Amino acid sequence: MWLLIAAMLGTSPAEASCQYLVRRANASSSSTLARNFTSLAKCSQQEAEASFNDLLPRAKSVDTLVDLSMAAIETEVWTPVWRVLSHDALDYETRDQVAAVIGEKCTENTKIVAFLKGAYFGLRDLEFQQWDDALVACQDADWAAWLTTQAQTPPASMFDDKYNALLSVVGTRLKADALPIFTQAAIKAAENGPFDAILMQMESAVQPGIGEPIKPEDKTRLETSLVEIASNVNRDKARSVADRLANAGASNAAASLLPKVYPDRVDADGGFLYGAASIERGECKGNKTAVIHVAKVEEPGKRWIILNDVREPLRSVKPKLGKCTAEGSEWGVSTTPEPVSSSKDVDSWVDQLEKQWSDKGYDVSVKKEKTITLD
Repeated sequence: MWLLIAAMLGTSPAEASCQYLVRRANASSSSTLARNFTSLAKCSQQEAEASFNDLLPRAKSVDTLVDLSMAAIETEVWTPVWRVLSHDALDYETRDQVAAVIGEKCTENTKIVAFLKGAYFGLRDLEFQQWDDALVACQDADWAAWLTTQAQTPPASMFDDKYNALLSVVGTRLKADALPIFTQAAIKAAENGPFDAILMQMESAVQPGIGEPIKPEDKTRLETSLVEIASNVNRDKARSVADRLANAGASNAAASLLPKVYPDRVDADGGFLYGAASIERGECKGNKTAVIHVAKVEEPGKRWIILNDVREPLRSVKPKLGKCTAEGSEWGVSTTPEPVSSSKDVDSWVDQLEKQWSDKGYDVSVKKEKTITLD
């Protein structure tokens, strides 16, 4: 009989035998939807997959939608469930609730862990990110170990939104305890991976709640981790880490990286040489005039940025344009952007400053001042 019906419908006997289960699933109530879908999936995964989206309107509550999704996960009809959170009919609150409940069930159902792992490889970036509530909620030990392994295996690409989403999940789950994982990932990603994205996730992992200060111990752990990264990557990447530390106010940690970033510029005492200048400007007998007050700066390796420490000494030197009309209330101060190898490098830097001001229409002269020695 089934052979005759199949021949008439142009379907295989197996497909024909499942058609009544498709019809039954489409006529399900909320209470029978998951059970009827399971029966259909056991008969034909292909038919179940094709019918899943058509059944969604019958899942009129979060619980029913979770039950339907779990029925599909149990029977390994994963593709439509992976994409269920992208369905236009679901609002964002419902999507988050469904994801969280499914994630929480992972400790009692190992297929959920396999389902979530598959989502990382089977979904596009945005689709994967929509499962973040499940990825955070799942407390299975195997899942936690897998997340760590994936986080420590960065892609060979400077930008990867899916990997970045995974790092965000690890940071949300572990907070400051994620720092060792991210440290290893950043070191591996230094040459051709998402290095900067990992550093940003490290900072996010230790961020407190809105209006709360960062814990001192977390700040210290972050700084220590960043210094470890910088000590194990190339000089350019180490410099970017040091800049990040300095901008965050971690000046001591940033300064500790000076020998790593500038190994060929450390003097016999472990210090560094810089050039610094203040610009005195005025109008002298109708001519725009500038005097570049130049000083060499000896710094013992305690500062990543020296500008604040040389500003006052360079503005306090004896003016040369006292009989002219001063231009501006304060002298501008600048320094070489990094330590230099020798006094010749300071002279070359001053030559550039002199040209810049000459190009602006000033008569320029240079006055060498005493060396500034910082403690």
